[in-house]
Amino acid sequence: MTMHQADKQQDLAEQLSHFDIFSWENQRVKWELFAHARERCPVAHTDGNGGFYIVSRYDDVRRVMEDWETFSSTESPLVPTGLPSLCPIDDDPPVQTAARQLLNPLFSRTALAPHEEAMHQTARSLIDEFIDRGSAEILNEYAGPYIGRMLTKVIFNDLTDEELEAAQALALAVAEGATPELYAQLFAMCTEYLERAKKRGITGDGVLARLVNGRFGDRPISQEEQIGCLGILVMGGLDTTRAAIGNITYRLTQHPGLEDRLRDPAWVRRDMDEFLRLDSPVAAMARVATRDVELNGVLIKKGERVQVRFDSANRDTAKFRDADRLVFDEARSGHTAFGMGVHRCIGSNMARMQIEIAFEELLKRVRNIRLVSTADIQWVPGQSNALHAVDIEFDRVG
Repeated sequence: MTMHQADKQQDLAEQLSHFDIFSWENQRVKWELFAHARERCPVAHTDGNGGFYIVSRYDDVRRVMEDWETFSSTESPLVPTGLPSLCPIDDDPPVQTAARQLLNPLFSRTALAPHEEAMHQTARSLIDEFIDRGSAEILNEYAGPYIGRMLTKVIFNDLTDEELEAAQALALAVAEGATPELYAQLFAMCTEYLERAKKRGITGDGVLARLVNGRFGDRPISQEEQIGCLGILVMGGLDTTRAAIGNITYRLTQHPGLEDRLRDPAWVRRDMDEFLRLDSPVAAMARVATRDVELNGVLIKKGERVQVRFDSANRDTAKFRDADRLVFDEARSGHTAFGMGVHRCIGSNMARMQIEIAFEELLKRVRNIRLVSTADIQWVPGQSNALHAVDIEFDRVG
């Protein structure tokens, strides 16, 4: 190793020891930091965000996520909020299991099928607004409102447009810079919505009805748990799928041949997971050790926290060949973009359906998607892997 290389490794090690998930400086060199971690210190300690062990390798991430009894979700947020937990993501079984059993049926492909035509109509109406211009900022003009409007139909069916925009802005703010103040706003918003719905009267068999009338095992669901469930649906529903649509659009502009590939409906089964692997919309989650435990040679003591890096695991070359680039036409199963273990994403079916329809409708109307010459591509720090903006130009089809 040359002196320059040694200095570079020392600099990366120093930055890793202070890694802050909300730091723009760390974000700019994140992939270098995680590559360094996977090679030299796969369970590295940072004093950022209150202190964590960063878990960077695929096999270690899987071990943590599948052993919830040793690595608990309870009292383990990336940023302490001082507020009740976001149920069920901040809970372990049996509460977590009960919540999934209650809500899973509402997010199956069968349950979502009645909303499919509305997704198509929503996408088409949004494209109508920018198609004649020949350009669009894909995150805020298309992906964001498309995801938001569909979430209101499935969960929050009486939010006004203004309330929806406020909810979306809040969800993005929490993802990019979670603070106790932002979480307090999130809980206040969900509390207000829940109380309004209860006063109006809740009917049918949707999310609200199940939370208000359902039970976790042999007990009613507490109001704090009801609010927590709504909060996590807001954050997950309004942020991560929006990010995925933006990320895929950006990749299309960097690899022109991919646009035709996505015109083949088979891309949904064949290629979507590879896009999600490379740019995992959820970057990381946190866990806390319930006992002293050794992970890849590092002793983690009871009460210490780990930051499980889904994005780093998805770029681990021990698991995926050429992990830093898109590779199609070969089996690359097992990515962590939707999580692992008991906490695997409850909304993955809905996310896949929304992504599929978003590109189906977009590519019916446009071709030759490219970045505008003045586009400023910035990956924002935070709990998601998301771009700040994706400014594109395109030609109309036909």
